[in-house]
Amino acid sequence: MQDIIIPLSNNILPNIFWAIIIFIIGYLLSKKAGEITENLLKKLKLDQATKNLGWHHFFERYNAILNASKFFGIIVYVFCLLITLMVCFEILELTTLTEFLLNIVNYYPNILISSAIFIFAVFVAEFSKKIVFIGDKLKYTNALGVAISTATWVLSALAIMYQLKIVPDLVLTLFIGVTTALALTFGISLGLGSQDLVKKILKTIEKKIK
Repeated sequence: MQDIIIPLSNNILPNIFWAIIIFIIGYLLSKKAGEITENLLKKLKLDQATKNLGWHHFFERYNAILNASKFFGIIVYVFCLLITLMVCFEILELTTLTEFLLNIVNYYPNILISSAIFIFAVFVAEFSKKIVFIGDKLKYTNALGVAISTATWVLSALAIMYQLKIVPDLVLTLFIGVTTALALTFGISLGLGSQDLVKKILKTIEKKIK
């Protein structure tokens, strides 16, 4: 009975060796990139911002802990690891897997940009809670802060959906409509709210002239 011999490429063993080396190095670098991202967001006090927004109480109801810095660190870690795996598969000449990971890697920047938009929205919303308006009778109101926070979340949600290519045409139309409406609302409010200020300035000028 004649033996069946399966020919092997002369480069298969060196390719496996280099794929393993690159995977180990890539894994370590990916882990380090995730840790750097997590530590950076912690220094920027992202977790404190989410806590000030009251999100931690919601997760505590379900016995879960919200760690936004770690979550976005994992996103960066996965991105770097996917690139590492793609390079390894390319070395091993696994074309199908390489193309599959390439499609994911090409889409991943949308996730990273969406994450950046979300983080920015968190900081703006957290800062808006500190905005307080003092009326003529020394009454405090956070209406302006609530308005800024709401507008920020609406625009951010639309921007994230558009970036993730979720019904982009509809989202773009809504984004333009909401932006226009907010601009008109702000302009009208500013115009009406500044009437009293203009009157006071004119009266002051009139008194000085007299």
